[in-house]
Amino acid sequence: SRDSIRRFHREVKAAAKLSHPNIVTAYDADEAKGVHFYVMEYVDGSDLSSLVKRNGVLPVATALECIVQAARGLEYAHGEGIINRDIKPGNLLLDRKGRVKVLDMGLARIEAAELDEQTELTGTGQIMGTIDYMAPEQALDTKSADARADIYSLGATLNFLVTGRPMLPGDTHGRKMQALLSTTGEPTASLQTHRREVPDELEQVFQKMVARDPDERFQTMGEVIAALQPLLPAAETGSGTHAERGGSSTQAATL
Repeated sequence: SRDSIRRFHREVKAAAKLSHPNIVTAYDADEAKGVHFYVMEYVDGSDLSSLVKRNGVLPVATALECIVQAARGLEYAHGEGIINRDIKPGNLLLDRKGRVKVLDMGLARIEAAELDEQTELTGTGQIMGTIDYMAPEQALDTKSADARADIYSLGATLNFLVTGRPMLPGDTHGRKMQALLSTTGEPTASLQTHRREVPDELEQVFQKMVARDPDERFQTMGEVIAALQPLLPAAETGSGTHAERGGSSTQAATL
């Protein structure tokens, strides 16, 4: 529809205003022979889901650095009023210089606009996201999910990078959804159960990131960064990341 096309171009151009080293840049939107498309930055690297599936779980320090870099990008996006709602390993790209970039912030704007329009028309909640990394409140009503839903998803992503498996039990969508929405006290996911070398401090931060009640989580990405920053290797805790100074412990993960 013409309205959808106008919205597509409007939202991509708005997303193109986002500029952060940990976000894949959306440059522009255009049309060619009836095909509407948007142009994004090329990242020479691999998404973290493929990396883990190919090489196995990441070293804890590497996983931590990836999460902190993603959190920095998301903190910036949240400050611009954009909630991703689909943070997962497959949407985090690691380039060959060790920099992590959040993918599809432009699509987050487009999908959010589509969601708002559909909700106004139908009067019902719509679900957007990937169930293994979706916050419980987002599964109930995507439109009402705020920045804390991205915090949950980033915690679920940390779990995958460290353990190589999703947090939710079950082998079907229905069973996973049942576990996600259960109020009967499903067993709490634990990094240390699978990786004994995970320090207690990181386990505690993880547990707070993936608390079922959003009021019990960190309330902002800034709080997440403040909690994780002291746990980074010494070379990563300065004013700039090691990647910005020409290297990164994330390069230990073969692309």
